[in-house]
Amino acid sequence: MKLRFLKILSLAALPLLFSTGCVTPTGGEQPNVLSTEDEIKLGATMSAEIDKEEKPLENNAIQVYVRKIGERLADQSPRQDVPYSFTVIDNPEVVNAFALPGGHMYVYTGLMLMCDNEAQLASVMAHEIGHVAAKHHGEAYTRQQMIDAVRAVLLGPRNSAMASGGSQILGQLFQLRFSRAQENEADAIGMDILFRAGYKPESMVDFMQKLASYEQEQGGRPQPRALQFFASHPATADRITHLNALLQRYPVEIRNQSPTYFERYMTNVLDVLQ
Repeated sequence: MKLRFLKILSLAALPLLFSTGCVTPTGGEQPNVLSTEDEIKLGATMSAEIDKEEKPLENNAIQVYVRKIGERLADQSPRQDVPYSFTVIDNPEVVNAFALPGGHMYVYTGLMLMCDNEAQLASVMAHEIGHVAAKHHGEAYTRQQMIDAVRAVLLGPRNSAMASGGSQILGQLFQLRFSRAQENEADAIGMDILFRAGYKPESMVDFMQKLASYEQEQGGRPQPRALQFFASHPATADRITHLNALLQRYPVEIRNQSPTYFERYMTNVLDVLQ
């Protein structure tokens, strides 16, 4: 498997890589070696691997329901140059959702069962769209390339991860992690998407509070996950504080009138999955 962006960085390229970057929608500047075309190709490759390992939910009505939520949110994304797609994975034991480079998103039924209403589910999906909109996958990939390039210089190319075969590189891409700053940025973009899509922005805080309670029940231990793509979130309590601060950007009168779609979610999702 050869993708044109999977190259060993030479020592000469390092100064350029560390001094240049792409501007994210919120104005930050981080190095990013992936073009939009590269990102879409990488996402398609990763999606094909996920499809081999994970079982899609065999309920077309719920798949369509979640896809419509995703499309409603994606229409409000500040990034419109990638083809967003949405798939529900049938695993009630996993409370997780993740987006891949290029806009592929996967939502586990375990996460859907934890949500009380459509707006809470939409808040998680909006956060993941925020990662795509801010090009965090390319930034995380670039950061890992920097580390691997330096390792190659210090230890030799045979010890460099970028000298590995394509399948090994793909496996390492799955282990990329977002930084705390990137997670906070995804929350900010996600809440704005949620609000613009007509959902109650408090729903993002509500879901995080539910997650905090769940973590307490688990004794503070992180839940085992089948797949941990790009998952390295700040402490839940810190994230709730940050989200509450973000809420102040939106008029209270509009927030109070924004729906959560409790009954619609109960009928279309919870009554079916439970």
